[in-house]
Amino acid sequence: MKGSDSQIQLGGERRQVTAVFYDIVGSTELLLSNDPEKYLRSIASLHNSSEDIIRRHGGNLSRRLGDGGCGYFGYPAQVEDAAEMAVQAALELIEMATRQSHRPRTVPFKLRVGVATSVVVLSSDGKDIVGTAPILAARLQAEAQPDTVLVAEATYQLTRNRFDYTFLRDAALKGFSEPSALWQPLARSPGSLRDRSNPARGAPMGGREKELARLTIEWNAACSGTGRSVAVTGEAGIGKSRLVAELRRSLGRENDADILLQCDARMTGEPMQPLIGFLEASVGKDVLQRGNAPQLREALHGIGLPVDERAARAIATFTGGDSRRKAGNIQVADLSGEAFRKDVIRAAVQILCAGEAAKLIVIEDVHWADSMTLTMLEHLVSHARHRPVLVVQTSRGPTAVAAAESLPLQGLGTAAMKSLVASVWGGAPPAGLVSFILQQCDGLPLYAKELALLLRTRHSVAPAAASWTKLLVEEGVSSLNDLLAVKLAKVGSARRVAQLASVIGREFSVSLLNRLLDGAAAASLEADLAALVAHGVIEQGATSNDAFQFRHVLQHEATYGSLLRTDRRRFHKRIAQLLSEEDVPSVPPAVAAWQCAEAGLHLQAAQFAMKAAEACVLRSAMREARQSLDLCAREIAAMRRHVDRRQFLLDLLQLQGVVATALEGEGSQLARRTYARAISLLKRDGSANREERLPLYWGWWFTAPNISLQQSRARVLVSDMEGARDPETRLQAYHCGWATSFHAGHHDYCLDCVGKGIALYDAERALRNRAFYGGHDAKVCGLGESALSYLLTDAHEPSEAAIRQCLEWADRTEHVGSMVHALYYGIVLRRCQQRYEDVHSLGERMLALADENGLVASQARANMYCGWAEAMASSPERGAARFEEGLRLQKLTGTDDNLSIHSDMHSEILERMGDPGAAVVPIENAIALGRKSGQWFWLAELYRRRAHLRLALGDAPARARRDLRYALQSAETQGAEWLAKRAGHDLRHHFG
Repeated sequence: MKGSDSQIQLGGERRQVTAVFYDIVGSTELLLSNDPEKYLRSIASLHNSSEDIIRRHGGNLSRRLGDGGCGYFGYPAQVEDAAEMAVQAALELIEMATRQSHRPRTVPFKLRVGVATSVVVLSSDGKDIVGTAPILAARLQAEAQPDTVLVAEATYQLTRNRFDYTFLRDAALKGFSEPSALWQPLARSPGSLRDRSNPARGAPMGGREKELARLTIEWNAACSGTGRSVAVTGEAGIGKSRLVAELRRSLGRENDADILLQCDARMTGEPMQPLIGFLEASVGKDVLQRGNAPQLREALHGIGLPVDERAARAIATFTGGDSRRKAGNIQVADLSGEAFRKDVIRAAVQILCAGEAAKLIVIEDVHWADSMTLTMLEHLVSHARHRPVLVVQTSRGPTAVAAAESLPLQGLGTAAMKSLVASVWGGAPPAGLVSFILQQCDGLPLYAKELALLLRTRHSVAPAAASWTKLLVEEGVSSLNDLLAVKLAKVGSARRVAQLASVIGREFSVSLLNRLLDGAAAASLEADLAALVAHGVIEQGATSNDAFQFRHVLQHEATYGSLLRTDRRRFHKRIAQLLSEEDVPSVPPAVAAWQCAEAGLHLQAAQFAMKAAEACVLRSAMREARQSLDLCAREIAAMRRHVDRRQFLLDLLQLQGVVATALEGEGSQLARRTYARAISLLKRDGSANREERLPLYWGWWFTAPNISLQQSRARVLVSDMEGARDPETRLQAYHCGWATSFHAGHHDYCLDCVGKGIALYDAERALRNRAFYGGHDAKVCGLGESALSYLLTDAHEPSEAAIRQCLEWADRTEHVGSMVHALYYGIVLRRCQQRYEDVHSLGERMLALADENGLVASQARANMYCGWAEAMASSPERGAARFEEGLRLQKLTGTDDNLSIHSDMHSEILERMGDPGAAVVPIENAIALGRKSGQWFWLAELYRRRAHLRLALGDAPARARRDLRYALQSAETQGAEWLAKRAGHDLRHHFG
């Protein structure tokens, strides 16, 4: 990027400023009762003396208002003790007016003075200031008694240890909604302090002996082979990271190959980013992005982290470059998606725990961890129990893994504070100093350290030790954030480099800064970075020699917060433009999206957010994907009349449908609303976009609330896609057609769709697309559906040929989702034929695959069918128990897509157990739900089974006869000749 050095100049600045407003009491009366020339001369003398006083204390008399004036402290030049100097000047103004009143040839004046402090906005030319401080100061002087000063609450808090105050009252001031406290300074506390040199860094930490001993005990236990996990919790600045660093120092492991993972507030939309950051620093970004498992395994082995082939393959797939797949085409979670996620987490844990030597694993700022990292951490904590590993996590709150032992950090006590202050002071601290700092900081170590540094650099030992409590002040600050801002103010011109770096992130690269800076700013970058390091603002980063990071996240936040919103946006825009120009952005897409959004570049933000979400979906990281999609939705909404807005919106809905289906289920209202909105938009566009938007049609079909509506939508889909040029698009449209038509009992249409669809099948395309549509191979699905339709239409030879081809082809794909799908078809077919041994054999094969790959729905189905087979053929009690367990698990997953047959199986088991009365209930429920939902294919058999049970229970024969007639009619309407024969046989057998 080109540009002049002036590009990085601030357009303005936020700064804490103290205003002093003084006014002459009764000026009109004084003018009328005195000679005008004498009055004018006295007024001029008053203003000149006032300006001298204000300037002498580091302020600036900004305005003379005839009978008063307004001065600022901390503006235009920033000073650390602005509030203190303002109050001192205000008191001296009163003294000056009193002295002048006793001089001859002058008009006797009495003054009222108001002092207020606030954050204001300063213009770049130093001419404009906007904030409440001058307004509040003016209101306060109007409330003051003659020859007195009134101070606002914020100023009082900043100077209460420097001056003696009297609280007067709370007053309702014009323009302010809340009452304002009125404080009157009476006198300044005596004494002064002188600057001292900076202390040496790296002093041992004090006050955490107990916590350090606890961590040391845990480490020793881990070294013996009994792994431990500790969660160090506490507020920001309490010393969590410092404690971990001290542990490493005390163990002599500062340079060892321990594993340090860092979570980041801006990385919550990037799955497993702490691990990826560690791996990038360890083996290089190129190795990760290649996606080459053998190379990655070799690189990990080279740094002492030996892993197996499966783990290397999982991580390489997860971190590899752009996939040929498009996440928008995945309309339901691939059956292997959850298994892949688990595989990645297992691989991550194996990497972290690899090797035989005792290891310390630190995960910093877990409160910012993405959900996949949190899941990994849970598994890591569990796995570490059996390894020589100590896992230490730091967190501001309860986000830390519950299984870890808790180690909460509290504020430092007096003894520890004394040690800390002494290390900063370079010797024993003066009497009273520790108590004062402890009172101000409430035991927060970072706050105490920064305050001690500030006081040490500005003051020296007072003549009387007892005077420290009153003499030590906060030097113009009332919070830790203000102290950190003061530290930043000391670095001079390097401040703007720090501010630009803060926009990049807590960690930033020198190369990126160089590209953002030009001219003199770029030439002085090395010196500016050195100044920032010397003042403790930044330090060398952990990921590369090119990287730096802010020493503490609070310093980063304070630096970022010191920028005006307009300057932030300008800096974000420059970074965003640079990222958009790169072939491969130098930051993760979720971060690039955030940069663009903060810059107001809505189009680029939406593009990066979409890319981030798609990458997350392909990694089965749906919660992280949702974060990026939420950002994308906001940016698209802001695009308003952009020519491509509708296309972006359709892309967004495509991904939102995937995520909603995966996280909340295909039957969720959110998933259904998402796809319904998408189809509504597509209908407005006519047929132009339909072929390329097949995934939206698929999702709209898949999320239909019942079989009848799904069948209707399938016919629309097939009709709309018949003219598509892409054979895969037509194939997947037929895929929808046959899948629904079988359940609706439209067997002719089902077989027609299978025939046309399989004619379009291409094995190479299937390798890429089987994960997109239903998580299984289309040919496997078509052959399985046709096997069932052929059976019900009494075409037994074609049915057997189809199921044989289905199972064989699934095995050839070596795709878990397709293999499980084929086995399910075989199980259902053999169950319809009452072939118990075959059902049991196929069910056990399905269960083995499901257990290995974490497919819960398939585990449930396998146990149901195996349990049914056992109950009917060998052991009713054992089989019934297994069936019930499978049924329970299926209800938890909410995936009962074959309710009719499953209810029939349940009924058969209950009858087998000798309870025909109970056996009627699931049959009647299935009939009612089948009629309501449109799942007709097994309705004839359900009616036939209810007639059988009614006869067994001695029910009225007419009711059994009616059920058999319903069964026959239903089967004949569907063309299900095999079911019609069964119903007809029973009707003739029982009723002639």
